[in-house]
Amino acid sequence: MRKSLNHSAMPVAGYIEPWSVRAGTSTRAYLSCVDPLASFRIVSLDRDEQEVANWDLRIHSDTPQVRDFSLGSWVELPEFPAVDKTEWQFRFEFLPTKNGTRKTICHLGDLSVSIDADGHLEVGAADVVHALANVPNERWYEIIVSGSSTGVTVQLLALPRQGEIGRAEFPFAVRRPSRICIGSDGSEEAMSFNGRVGRISLDVAGRSYSWHFPTRGPVERLGTVEDSDLALTIHNMPTFCVASARFTSEVHDPRLEPSHFDAIHLHDDDFGGFDWPADLAINVPQDTRSGVFALEVTTQRGVERLPFFVRAAKPKAALAFLIPTSTYLAYADERLPPVRYPWHGSDRGHLFSIDNGFLCLYDVHSDLSGVSLTSARRPRATLRDDYHYPLSDCPHLLPVDLQLLKFYAREGTDIDVVTDRDLHDEGYEAVAAYKGLLTGSHPEYWSSDMMKALDRYLDTGGNLAYLGGNGFYWVVAYQGETMELRRVKSDIWTGRPGESHMSITGEPGGNWEDRGLRNPQSYLGVTYLIMSFGPSRPYHRLKESFSSEYGWLFEGVSHGPIGDSGTVLGGAAGYEIDAVVRSQETPGNLVRLATADGFDDSFQVRPEVWLADGSVERETLRRADMTIYRHAGGGQVFCTGSVAWIGSLPEPGESNAVGQIMKNLAEGFSRQACG
Repeated sequence: MRKSLNHSAMPVAGYIEPWSVRAGTSTRAYLSCVDPLASFRIVSLDRDEQEVANWDLRIHSDTPQVRDFSLGSWVELPEFPAVDKTEWQFRFEFLPTKNGTRKTICHLGDLSVSIDADGHLEVGAADVVHALANVPNERWYEIIVSGSSTGVTVQLLALPRQGEIGRAEFPFAVRRPSRICIGSDGSEEAMSFNGRVGRISLDVAGRSYSWHFPTRGPVERLGTVEDSDLALTIHNMPTFCVASARFTSEVHDPRLEPSHFDAIHLHDDDFGGFDWPADLAINVPQDTRSGVFALEVTTQRGVERLPFFVRAAKPKAALAFLIPTSTYLAYADERLPPVRYPWHGSDRGHLFSIDNGFLCLYDVHSDLSGVSLTSARRPRATLRDDYHYPLSDCPHLLPVDLQLLKFYAREGTDIDVVTDRDLHDEGYEAVAAYKGLLTGSHPEYWSSDMMKALDRYLDTGGNLAYLGGNGFYWVVAYQGETMELRRVKSDIWTGRPGESHMSITGEPGGNWEDRGLRNPQSYLGVTYLIMSFGPSRPYHRLKESFSSEYGWLFEGVSHGPIGDSGTVLGGAAGYEIDAVVRSQETPGNLVRLATADGFDDSFQVRPEVWLADGSVERETLRRADMTIYRHAGGGQVFCTGSVAWIGSLPEPGESNAVGQIMKNLAEGFSRQACG
């Protein structure tokens, strides 16, 4: 289905790509806008007083306009040349999931097979419609369409035994279709089919063609087994590497039995990204400082700012702020249906997503399967400097992270920005020049390449400050502008049995604490334990923090509470918090410097965390821990253990203990030899 963007909630939507750009190079803006007279300028987002940048903006489109986009994935076979022989046969495997209305399963010229919400399959050709069968969802079937000079026969087989459960005859000549679609009728008006598609074959003119979906994907074109150049088209990024008709549940690794996972899952709300041409080119001057900027678009209905990140042409600062774009992308355009998630506030970005049917990695498709793929070519309507999270009624993600950069700018502390995607693409070299890395408030999503780069950074003596909570948690993979996640088991959504491996890389998905080697407890020293939207709490210092060894970190910090106010639920420890758990993997020289406790009863340790002493130990872990240890590579690893920490930095003209610790941390990391 293709439709125009609904701009009721926001006058402008779009994205900057690439959204991490080095000074001296360029990036591009892709926009949909209600105002043809809109104006553009570049502004800073990471300073208390907004800076207006006089950069070269090259406008490619005549006037801003409302764009259209496509939702729903489907498959289109290539056109075959006309032949004299009339006999042909087309067949494919499919598994229906939940469909709310009648949908096209396949379309062959004048002939179409469809299914309604109750599983009634019908076949129509010209003005004749036959009932084919009534089938339950979540079962594999095969449709066989055979044509000859005497007519067309449609058979429905139940797999794996291939018993016929339906047949329809059309005893009149139907010419072989030149266009064959699966999951859609190929028009721009109809919603596509929810379900899985397995092996496809076509016999025509004495030749056989077959398509087997790969376990690695997503891909947009797929050649036949016999001829790789004869390719079908896969529209709008369905899910690859899912259990097929050959899945027996005995093997869960597609690398061992690819034939068990040679299917794709189509959804009527799949979104492969916008296919718009660029509206503007943004040329970033060579001498531009590193930081967070935005394309500001002013319309008669209001102003929107599209963020992007500028890296230094050549690193000069001792510190780098590692911007968690993977987490930003995972949350981007979250729908947060109020039926499931009670709203305590509102935000136009979520309203925009609901109006347009966009989904993020926290949502489920209309057939209730989890969303596992997202594209950077999306509106990112919730990624704004003025974003307000409806569930907590406070800032989240980018606006919180900007508080750190504004604070350091105010204090005269030099710090560059580097994104985690830079770390993924360039590895250790992206951060090799820096003495210290500081994370954002919620660095939750990490790829294997990011982890390897961080390992090398720490092994070579780099310092790390983990300034968030629920960090280093989910495993993701990248392919170009696409990011993939497999949640496996979660209260967000649970994947299907056997489908924990990601199609992009083939590696296991899920969370890092279950993967081995890179359990956060082993290299951070803390584990994510609790999520709640209850009131945040302050930290209080523990005995070890008064040791002379950590005098550099607590210089100028009193014995009183640390972070008893803040933009994230009112304090420095809250929303999602981490603490030290008993584990043989915990660094032996880890020190707890401070802790936050006294949380209300909404803060409970997540049930899947195994604890040797059960409920007694669980009660003691209703806390957030601030920790530090010296890594074997020589650098320090400092953790705050809270999403809310950065939100407790002081406002302009003010000072507090959180700000003093962050100043001390920056000075210490810049000297490199801390303590």
